[in-house]
Amino acid sequence: MIQMNPLQKKTLRVSLLFCLVLFFGINPIAQSAPQASPEEQFILDESKRFIKDGHLTEGLSSLELFYTNHPESPLAPDALIEIGKTYAEQGDLKKAIASYRLFLEKFPKHPEANAVRFKLSSTYLQAGGKPGETDQNIEKALSVWNKIEEVSEFKNSIYTRASEIYIEREEYANALRVLVQKKVAVSSPAEAAQIGSAIIALIRNRLSTKELLTLASEFSPRFPSDEAMMQLIKTYDKNGIYYLEEKEGKRFLSLFPNHAYAPEVERLIEAIQEKIKENDYLIGVILPLSGKLESFGMSALQGVELALKQFKSEFPKSGVGLVIRDRVESEAAIEEWADEYAPLCMIGPLMSKEVNLIAPVVERGSFALITPGATAAKLPAMGTSVFRNATTPASQCHAISEHAVSALALKRFAIFSPNDTSGKEWVRCLRANITEMGGVVALVQSYAPHETDFKSTIEPLKKTYEKKIGEQNGFDAIFLPGDTKAIGLILPQLAFYGLKNIPLLGTMGWADPGFLKRAGAYAEGAVFVDGFFQESQNPVIQSFVQAYKEQFQQDPNLFAAQAYDSANMIFEAIKQGANTPSKVTAAIAKTEGLEGVSGFISEMKDGEAIKKPFLLQIRKGKLVQVN
Repeated sequence: MIQMNPLQKKTLRVSLLFCLVLFFGINPIAQSAPQASPEEQFILDESKRFIKDGHLTEGLSSLELFYTNHPESPLAPDALIEIGKTYAEQGDLKKAIASYRLFLEKFPKHPEANAVRFKLSSTYLQAGGKPGETDQNIEKALSVWNKIEEVSEFKNSIYTRASEIYIEREEYANALRVLVQKKVAVSSPAEAAQIGSAIIALIRNRLSTKELLTLASEFSPRFPSDEAMMQLIKTYDKNGIYYLEEKEGKRFLSLFPNHAYAPEVERLIEAIQEKIKENDYLIGVILPLSGKLESFGMSALQGVELALKQFKSEFPKSGVGLVIRDRVESEAAIEEWADEYAPLCMIGPLMSKEVNLIAPVVERGSFALITPGATAAKLPAMGTSVFRNATTPASQCHAISEHAVSALALKRFAIFSPNDTSGKEWVRCLRANITEMGGVVALVQSYAPHETDFKSTIEPLKKTYEKKIGEQNGFDAIFLPGDTKAIGLILPQLAFYGLKNIPLLGTMGWADPGFLKRAGAYAEGAVFVDGFFQESQNPVIQSFVQAYKEQFQQDPNLFAAQAYDSANMIFEAIKQGANTPSKVTAAIAKTEGLEGVSGFISEMKDGEAIKKPFLLQIRKGKLVQVN
């Protein structure tokens, strides 16, 4: 006789029971109201006993086989719970999660459904993982309860644990979001008030300005948006950022006019004007801080703020401050504003039409204005009170033409440009500069704006290129001014139609990562001009980039760099003793030899900051400065 140990006997007994069930055709699926048979109960009990006795593998196999053969049994939910529980105890959390999810999919109305939801969400939280995986698992744990309206001890305990995990990881904004969900879920007013206090404590003590801005927008116009906005207002007031304090204060009052904080906000706004005037000297800043150009205006403003911070660290008792205005409504409004604050000078605006609008105010006030963005060919009163520190099309034309003719020794050029006002101006400018430097424009070929198939316009280029001038081709290089979206389509088509390995020359915009990705290998070797290059090895630029990132947690752009340099021209004037509008204006007009981050400013000529833009080349998909 074969000898069997107790475990083998139990396993055989369970197997025989399965065979009997199958042989006699006991099929719970076919019954309209399935009832657990004694055999099913016995199999389930034996499987649990295996697990209790430490025979986990055999017990799990038996349970899984039971569910496979009896998915509609009244005991099937119990089997899935036991499978999930056993896997969780073994540390196999993925299989535990799979079992609990299957339970909720098959038996969402079961009396034990909430208990299983708790087990599932707890297992998600236990799973942890890398930072990204942990975040996903916390979100999954919370999503288990998203459609469950009733409040339960299970639901609240998951919210509590999820918020604790985020706090342990110092992710306070995420902890706050979970607590907001918990506050909505609880039924006790006292408990809701307690959770609200915890949320307010996080807002007042743990969140960064960036997080406060995000949360103020995310929850507007309800709690805790009001608390986040109030904390922003107080933070701006403490740090002397009065333009943002006023902006956020007015927004608060529009959203929460009857709020308990409203009187305090009104008092803070009323006091702003006097706080600004406490400075001995004011620099006016007019930039677009709302609307479509807000991102450009904010970048420029941050450049000015960084320059001021560095100046005040060197001269802490200088008494210099900023008075900031969002936009230019009218000449009269700007004149009233200038009379109120009597600035030493102004920085801004970015748009040429706005510079033209307020130029008369500047002239009458006898104070300087430096625009870090206006690029129109002519601005009023250049050289008297209106100055420009911006990378203009004219400066780009000169720089890229000079580099092509002098440094690259290219002589004959084709210009492939859009047939619009901007394209025609580029052609005029490039032709004039190339000719002045001894080069020749062999062909000007235009294409229609918004064109996508360039075959018909590339054919004349190809014919001219293949036409020999002595032993030389018809031209040595192609200038491609214009929109980078169109140029991204043009470059591969040039190669497709046989114009390969020809030097390509471009203007600002080619440094955009999106363009580089679209253009790919077709842009390899191209040289173009730009007004700022944050990867420059120039130590002055590297220091600026690092300081900007540390203060604003983002990369600087062209407007930030040009505004930073504009502000430093003013601070250089103040360092030299200029303490009246006329003296500052005179000092700016004499600027020379200033190591700017948007280019070395050799002199200020007729109101224009004379500097060489950056010349960049695309090498193996990366940008390299070549000048």
